[in-house]
Amino acid sequence: MVSLLNVSQINLMLIVGAKGHAIEILQCLSPLEREQAVFFDDVTQNQPDLVLGKYKLLRTATAAQVYLATIDSRFVLGLGGPMLRLRLAKQFKHWGGLLTTVIAPTAAIDPLITKLGEGLNIMHHTMVALSARIGDGVLINAGATVHHDTQVGDYCEISPGVRLLGRCQLGMGCQVGALAAVLPDVVVGDHVVIGAGAVVTRNVPAGSVVAGIPARPIHHSIK
Repeated sequence: MVSLLNVSQINLMLIVGAKGHAIEILQCLSPLEREQAVFFDDVTQNQPDLVLGKYKLLRTATAAQVYLATIDSRFVLGLGGPMLRLRLAKQFKHWGGLLTTVIAPTAAIDPLITKLGEGLNIMHHTMVALSARIGDGVLINAGATVHHDTQVGDYCEISPGVRLLGRCQLGMGCQVGALAAVLPDVVVGDHVVIGAGAVVTRNVPAGSVVAGIPARPIHHSIK
């Protein structure tokens, strides 16, 4: 576990990904920091050489390894999907990278938080209350709130507008859809998918997919 990292510390850090959420990471940085952003994408074939017409794009594993070794070892996960985030975090660490946290300046985080993991994305207008415990690699997207004594497992993806209410628990690798709510004291197992707008009122076993109000099982997800 690591302490909070102020975004002012970010200089030439590599953003893993070059679309969608990776672009939104730019909004968490100061104007100067944005000017120095560098992206990585070795999957998208038609990606332009410059992201948004101005930011350098690394296209190969070799280029990323050289960058981490010679320019800046830090990297931030700029994509969603719990298992994809975990896989890329492991890969870039294997290359010598340092998984780094980005916290938007408008995020409200209580100083009495018990623990924050490494490699977090805490986006604009989020709230994390006192005594929350946030695991490694978690994405807390814009406008989401994590209330007191809540536990969020490693590499969960918390979508925009989600409400995780007091003392609820999410296992590792969960994906919570936009505007969903998990009610107090509810325990959600590992690798659970919660549909957009769902209200989870009861415990959810690992590997389930739930949706609706109240949330009910649809089928088991593929881990």
